Amino acid sequence: MKFTNLTNRVGGKGADAWDIHYTAIERKRNGVEIIVLSIGQEMLEPTPQIIIDSAFASLKNARHHYSEIGGEPELTRVIAERYSKEFGIPISQSNCAVFAGAQNALFATSLCTLEPGDEAIVIEPHYATYPATFSAGGARVVPVTTLPERDFMPTTQDVLLKITDRTRAIVINSPHNPSGVVYDAEFMETMIDVCKRNDIWLISDEVYASLVAPGTFRHPASMPDAFDNCITISSVSKSHRMTGWRIGWVIAQQPLIERLFDLSMCMSYGLPMFIQDAAVTAIRNTDEISARVRNDIDCKRQKVISMLNEIDGMVIRGSKVGMFVTFDVRNWGLTATEFAWRLLDEYQVAVLPCRAFGKSGEGILRMNIGESESNLKSACECIGALASSL
Repeated sequence: MKFTNLTNRVGGKGADAWDIHYTAIERKRNGVEIIVLSIGQEMLEPTPQIIIDSAFASLKNARHHYSEIGGEPELTRVIAERYSKEFGIPISQSNCAVFAGAQNALFATSLCTLEPGDEAIVIEPHYATYPATFSAGGARVVPVTTLPERDFMPTTQDVLLKITDRTRAIVINSPHNPSGVVYDAEFMETMIDVCKRNDIWLISDEVYASLVAPGTFRHPASMPDAFDNCITISSVSKSHRMTGWRIGWVIAQQPLIERLFDLSMCMSYGLPMFIQDAAVTAIRNTDEISARVRNDIDCKRQKVISMLNEIDGMVIRGSKVGMFVTFDVRNWGLTATEFAWRLLDEYQVAVLPCRAFGKSGEGILRMNIGESESNLKSACECIGALASSL
């Protein structure tokens, strides 16, 4: 039987990266004690009770029927209020579209902005799904390599050299997965300027924005005259411990939101009302909840880095903010993928190789720090044991 070329575009190394994770999950399901650090979430932390209670109350009030396709009015209203405050410009409900998580929002945005013959610039190491997401409609993904020695901080010149008359989008992920880099204002301002001059979209993936200290991150869309070119994507997944609830959104100019609405109509036809109501409660309590999550993650990051730095030959890369610590294994003579498989097979610890995030991630492993402190300690000991055996 025949399959479409789309199925080839959404496969490849980005999908292969998850082989280690899925193998670890399968072994754990079969009774093997595995420490799973290969996916970005707080493994043991429940969604805050106030959010869960909101969902239960919504269900009891029969909020389980078809919903508004672009998002329930109360949810788009609180999203618009939040970004009006954070951007410093008026954002209305007509600038908001709700999706089943940031990944779904990214995919829909790609289909509405990129088509065959277009190019999308993506900075490495990128999130594993980016190549599939931004080539799904037939566009070509153009990678920008970065250096581990610079903690993967891109230079403006590296990006500018990739721009052609076919460039339709530059994809920014800051705060960054996997490296924890936060792009500085000068870099962002240059990206905005080039996008405005060349009629290019700036797609800003900001799912980790709440995990940086207040005042240390600036939304690209908040910069002068930037909003028309900016597409801001975020969610409540990381910031509110709601990874499995699948609620994200797009903030952009109204003509794009209208096209996203049309796509949503034939793709999902709206999301569960009670989950959207829970997201309303989450956003209304953002300051308190996000501060708690940020403080917990920051504490664990400091402890993990301290433990890893005790390993002879260990080199930490980036890891300033966010839910991961990234470290370099090239000193031990294995590729990151080889190291990761041995760590899983011999020590029952699952981490993710960053090679699937682009060639800039060669030799780098990504370790989720959203586990118990005892499991993180055990994982660091196992990494040290494998390293010393090499």
